[in-house]
Amino acid sequence: MRVIYFLTVLLLLSSCSNRGAEDAKVLNDEGVALMDKEEYSGASSLFHQALNKGNLPPELSAGILRNLSLLHSFTNFKDSALFYAKLGYEKAEKNSYFFFLNKAEYMLLTDNVQKAIENYERAKEIKSDEMAIYNSLGMIYSGNYGDKYTDYDKALINNMKAYEIAPREPLEEALATSYMNIEKYQESIPLWEDLISKNPSKMEYHFQLGVAFLFSGREEEGGKKVEYAADRDANCRKMLDEMLTE
Repeated sequence: MRVIYFLTVLLLLSSCSNRGAEDAKVLNDEGVALMDKEEYSGASSLFHQALNKGNLPPELSAGILRNLSLLHSFTNFKDSALFYAKLGYEKAEKNSYFFFLNKAEYMLLTDNVQKAIENYERAKEIKSDEMAIYNSLGMIYSGNYGDKYTDYDKALINNMKAYEIAPREPLEEALATSYMNIEKYQESIPLWEDLISKNPSKMEYHFQLGVAFLFSGREEEGGKKVEYAADRDANCRKMLDEMLTE
């Protein structure tokens, strides 16, 4: 079974010395929280307010610009996403972490996946414990950018690292999905259960838990769970119908 997902890639920035930069960091972090909730309009406003604080360190400016690029990518405004990704690596100090990170995002947006991977790896050489790198590599290897780069074992390694660094809901979902993609259904179960405890109204979590039960030998529980989700969510109903016709 192949599970495709699209995971929000977010970035929290390091602390800054001047007051304007400190205020900008707070606004950025608030924007990140709104992006987690898919409240993109509010997030965009906060990111622009952060940039308007002025006299920001290159690292902070580049990080906020990257968040704006991601936001426009999520909302299907590719030209704007390209603009902010390019501006992000131009604002960053050359050959710095944010230079390579923003350049990687730009390469993904232009479908140059190999160059994106190379830039993520360069960024990793500078900062080896940044969630954004592993999260993005996890997305690439999970199949979001074509079969040529799909490698579920690599996806699991990167998603595990991303979740270890920042145990947030979208990253936990990505990790659970990675386990499903390599048919380690039992390992995914506690993750889906935890996700449901955090967000019980998201029927896709219930559905995926049901699938994990089904493929772990818990057919009765699994059947009830997928039907529960399908009865409450049209997309889950569609996924169930597709399963039944395979």
